[in-house]
Amino acid sequence: MKNLSLIINGVLAIAVAVLFYQVHSLKSGGVQSADTTSEPAAKPVIVTSSTNLADAKIAYVNTDSINEHYQYIADFTKVIRNKKATLEAQMQSMTAKFQQEYEAFQQSAQAGVAPQSELQKQQASLERQQQELSNKELQMQNLGVELEEKNMELNKSVKDYLQKINNGRFDYILSYSDLVPTILLTNPKLDITDEVLKGINAEYNAKKKK
Repeated sequence: MKNLSLIINGVLAIAVAVLFYQVHSLKSGGVQSADTTSEPAAKPVIVTSSTNLADAKIAYVNTDSINEHYQYIADFTKVIRNKKATLEAQMQSMTAKFQQEYEAFQQSAQAGVAPQSELQKQQASLERQQQELSNKELQMQNLGVELEEKNMELNKSVKDYLQKINNGRFDYILSYSDLVPTILLTNPKLDITDEVLKGINAEYNAKKKK
């Protein structure tokens, strides 16, 4: 139970690590050489991409800013944290009650003074409480599934918005993050994060009002 709580805390702390797909097509081709054991080495053949990157229109979105300022993320993270806190409080209270009644049951059984019918009643109550605790643990695990589903919805909503506003403006829209530094150097002139944030927050707030 403690390990599960730590896992969910870690997931919520990250709060959506990667929102966009990574672009791998910018890599140029490999180098090919001849067999040096039989014939003199041939000149390397350089395979280049058919895309002229010099003419490519590229922009990027800072995913750290998306994580921090997208209201959608703030809302569902708050909901999941509240659910987690409620479940933890319930489980703590139920566990304390179970331990107390279990100790009382053990004492009654060892003393041999309680009638068998009363012991059976206490045992049945303990079994019900144990099942309820198991159900709460399952609900805690389901928070991780719910968070994953929300991440998928988030990813789709941002991609859909980018496709809607792009209209051929850019050939590539990359993701940039200090947490996941797949891009080491950026030109601030290519940053469209503010535009994207303004748009996705406007769309999300409009949906909330409906």
